[in-house]
Amino acid sequence: MIRNINLWVTDGYISIPDGNSIYIWGYTDAAGKRAQVPGPRIVVNQGDVVNISITNTLPEATSVVFPGQSGVTADTGSGPQPAGPKYDGGGNLVSLTDFADYPGNPGGNPPTITYTFTAHRPGTFIYESGTNPHKQVQMGLYGAIIVRPSDYDPAVPAKKTAYGENTHTEFDREYLVVVSEIDPVLHQAVEQGKDYKIRDFLPRYWTMNGRSAPDTMNSDNAGYMPNQPYGAMIMAEPDEKVLIRYAGGGIENHPLHPHGNHTRIVALDGSLLKNGTEDLSYKKFTVLVGAGQTYDQVFTWSGLGYNPSNPIPTVMPNLRNLGVGDAGWTMWSGSPYLGEKGDVPVGVTSFNQVGEYHFMVHSHEEMQITNWGEFPGGMMTMIAIFPTGTLGDAGTIEGLG
Repeated sequence: MIRNINLWVTDGYISIPDGNSIYIWGYTDAAGKRAQVPGPRIVVNQGDVVNISITNTLPEATSVVFPGQSGVTADTGSGPQPAGPKYDGGGNLVSLTDFADYPGNPGGNPPTITYTFTAHRPGTFIYESGTNPHKQVQMGLYGAIIVRPSDYDPAVPAKKTAYGENTHTEFDREYLVVVSEIDPVLHQAVEQGKDYKIRDFLPRYWTMNGRSAPDTMNSDNAGYMPNQPYGAMIMAEPDEKVLIRYAGGGIENHPLHPHGNHTRIVALDGSLLKNGTEDLSYKKFTVLVGAGQTYDQVFTWSGLGYNPSNPIPTVMPNLRNLGVGDAGWTMWSGSPYLGEKGDVPVGVTSFNQVGEYHFMVHSHEEMQITNWGEFPGGMMTMIAIFPTGTLGDAGTIEGLG
């Protein structure tokens, strides 16, 4: 199948929980829309021929590279040619691949370019700028591609997999978490047309799907964050297999881990961890997500399943001794039993919906779970385990394509 995808490269603003608004560059899926971070999710099937056209509206040339994809061609209007590095007349590298020029540049490339590749293998992959990546990727020019295996069928449990039947990658629900970081001073310099000095790079905000905590735990398409459409809250029911796709969208490395259980790493950079018939997947406490790197992992929670009809003797501490969160809010239900809500201290607001359990997912680098030094924030979200039968039909990721 041929998949035709159109992206526009433009600018916009994102919101941070401390009240700041940050200028960004990014991709969007329609002309005239503001940029979003991360870029639109692209979801295709193994074997698809994928045509991705970008139209540049920025004041400098830009491009897209597709790590993990082979045989990429680029067409600037005179026919597709193998994509590759571009140099100026003095032999200096100007872009890692063919680029779309800025509008109105006399004698330059046109502002629209089309890249084509065949999605030969399933997995999770990054797409990002290949022109001045130290600047453009940090400004927000990155996104993720999901390639479904050729036999993928969400209606058949044995074929609802990340890498194909008999690969031990079956899942009930799936989530994509793209991580990055922001230096607001450098972003402001770009906004004001000043020099961008990467040697001064000092991030103050860290993001999951373009959001900093606690906004990471809000729903997709939250109205007050129009340019940050993807939430990062992970939800499941006991014993479900949850496929969590990590992608490193920034220029730093981030050590991530969930509480509640280890994850089973099944693939790295879109490559299944298998040697012939030997399963090489492994369980991991903390995963170091490198810049441009992806991990596919399966999380399953199978706790004791406390419930009032099968009570485990539990002596609750005095409310004064309970840690219930910051600034008068908590994810705790007030009860140790899954599916039950109890009392919380006066003046504390519980965001717990039906007595679900919450396990934190966060960076293990302490600064990365703050918003400009204020805790909690940054690269932090939750895995919420809901009572069986609460969430309804298991979901999958949708996207362009």
